[in-house]
Amino acid sequence: MRTCTPITFAICSNRLSQLFLAAERTLGMLGEQDQLVIVVDTDATAFDGIPPHPAITVLHNDRNRGLAYSRNRAMKECETRHLVFVDDDIVLTRSAIEGTRAALTAGADIVGTRITADFNGQGVPWFLTGGQLHYLGVHNPSLPASIWGGCLAVDVERARILGVEFDESLGRVGTSLTSAEDTTFVRHMLRKGAHSTVLHDISVTHTIPVERLRFSYLLRRAYWQGRSEVRRNDARQGLLKEWGRNRRTENASAIRSAALAIIYTTAVTAGVLHEHLQTRAIQSRRLRTARNAMS
Repeated sequence: MRTCTPITFAICSNRLSQLFLAAERTLGMLGEQDQLVIVVDTDATAFDGIPPHPAITVLHNDRNRGLAYSRNRAMKECETRHLVFVDDDIVLTRSAIEGTRAALTAGADIVGTRITADFNGQGVPWFLTGGQLHYLGVHNPSLPASIWGGCLAVDVERARILGVEFDESLGRVGTSLTSAEDTTFVRHMLRKGAHSTVLHDISVTHTIPVERLRFSYLLRRAYWQGRSEVRRNDARQGLLKEWGRNRRTENASAIRSAALAIIYTTAVTAGVLHEHLQTRAIQSRRLRTARNAMS
């Protein structure tokens, strides 16, 4: 059994309005030797809201380069062996931190916790069941948890040895809702022999803003899920996975569950088709350019 080194926590965000509170929350949960790295994914001149603190390092991207790029930068700049990524709208708990620390100490290379939703007293709309919670970055309470980027611990040294980074064609950039950089990273780690631990019975909380409880947002998120599945070369299995996820509901009638599954999976399919067509168009342009250059 190896001794767990101090942990670096990393918040990567381009939402400046969220960063100060996220940093304040996370800083209050740190152990004496822990560190906090904040990657500001926007123009460096646009943000200076984090006050100086010996445990905090603020890194500025020169522009909005995306979540995957920012995660990779945090791993490169990390000075401890273990790094925990925390989204700017995730509220950590002591039990989650100590459970994660214990799992890393015991030898896990990647660790995740269950993520639950805090709707801030907002009513849950009819078009949102447990089957659609993953579009909000929240685990379906009726299913086992899996490792997602909202709260993701990594043995950075092990990731470097295995040569695994976050795929920068995935992950949010600007206003797009591209996703799956986290689960693709985990998948590659596992395929190369990494050991994982999921803290099924320990949770962190994802605070859900009102704008994400709109039908239009959830459909857009499902659409981008489809585009993301193509980008990680997993369109067929991704569609089957989304159909299964959307069908897994509790406290909803069979008709409602089936109807929502059809609606959201159709949105995913639209994203798959769009990404395929766009990719083929780009490939055709490159081929024409190459032929013109040779003629």
